[in-house]
Amino acid sequence: MEKQILTIRQTAKLLQVDSNTIYRWARVGKFPASKIGKEWRVLRSDVLKFLESHKRKSQFLTEVQEAELITALMGRREIPLKFQYFGEGADRYTSFQHPKEYGGESELDILMDNQREILNFISRKRNNLLDLGCGDGKKAAFFISHLEKKIDGYFPLDLSLRMLEIASHNMSLAHPDLQQENFQDDFEQGNIANGTYYLHRRYGASNLILFLGQTIGNISDAHRVLINISESMTDEDLLIVGMAYYNQRNVPVDAYNVSGALEVMWTVPEKIGLKRTDAKIYWTWSKKRRQLECHLEFLKDWSQTFGGNLLRFPKGQRLLLAISRRFTRDDIFELFANAGFKIESLLIARERDNALVLSRPHSWEKKI
Repeated sequence: MEKQILTIRQTAKLLQVDSNTIYRWARVGKFPASKIGKEWRVLRSDVLKFLESHKRKSQFLTEVQEAELITALMGRREIPLKFQYFGEGADRYTSFQHPKEYGGESELDILMDNQREILNFISRKRNNLLDLGCGDGKKAAFFISHLEKKIDGYFPLDLSLRMLEIASHNMSLAHPDLQQENFQDDFEQGNIANGTYYLHRRYGASNLILFLGQTIGNISDAHRVLINISESMTDEDLLIVGMAYYNQRNVPVDAYNVSGALEVMWTVPEKIGLKRTDAKIYWTWSKKRRQLECHLEFLKDWSQTFGGNLLRFPKGQRLLLAISRRFTRDDIFELFANAGFKIESLLIARERDNALVLSRPHSWEKKI
């Protein structure tokens, strides 16, 4: 029968580490050991819990996310973009200098040019700012600086814990007096009503939802995501969405094929075992679909076991890593109307490469 109470030496043998390491962890409270007199003792069950917790921390994806990734790889030959911003991918994304065409940087210019109209749209004095797909939080901080104290709190929502940490840190530097709470959630998978309802109840204010960075154009089913958002809103809530606007004279392929942007796209491929010599990553323009597309193309036959599954791709096979769709005016109005939103204003950048959509949800009783 296995011993349920272990010495430090027995624990170290079980974990296959040096005894001094366990002593050091125990003394600073990083390991679940108890001191009885002059001796340390450890419960076997606590050792197993310790192992399991560190296994989870070291895993890049949860079991559900891993299943989603493998299904996308084997079924559609895709890697979901949202996973590229996990862990070091978030640091890669926030560390490079974004060209203005990449990620909707001119959204800030639209705010400056239309500040009064945006303030009139918000109108209420008290709002919770819910930042979907928060990025580094700097755009939201810029918006807050120009909204004349109509924001009581900052609440980033993202699937990436590391991205949430970065956004919260930057917001604390820019607006240290704001209330803050983070929400780890996936708005592509379903509504986020638990978060929006909680904010209403906790802070007694309406929600201003920011969805910037052209993120909606990175999602294959933008209609479904807008439905998820609308199902999470009351008639007091507002939505501001940044969208890449179609301008046939300004297709920014070169701005996406910069080293920093491509570096982000290597995050998941490297996690599943790809080396830089196995494949190349590049962006192209699809005129038919009016979207930029990021592809990984194998330079040799490749196979690797990941998540208990054998992944096998021949030389020349391409995987779709990301899209960045460009929307026309008609696209935007149709998309929002079909998702149950009324567009109050469509604000287009001077360069006609970006747009901000100011919208609110419709009741089914109201005529669209």
